[in-house]
Amino acid sequence: MLADLEALTPPLIVGGAFLIGVVWFLRRQMSPRRPAEDDREEPDIGGDGRNADLGDPAHGSSADQHKV
Repeated sequence: MLADLEALTPPLIVGGAFLIGVVWFLRRQMSPRRPAEDDREEPDIGGDGRNADLGDPAHGSSADQHKV
């Protein structure tokens, strides 16, 4: 009986490691996405279609802003 258990040990270890890997992979893939730290500090694009930072005094309005 001990010889049978010794023969089954390597497949059980490999199977256990595989299951742990599958669980780890699925938890990582199914977790909610978080925005990157760098993206949080950038200003959002406004609803008026402008893409400039409102606090930037060097940026003026463009004359062809509403051309189609």
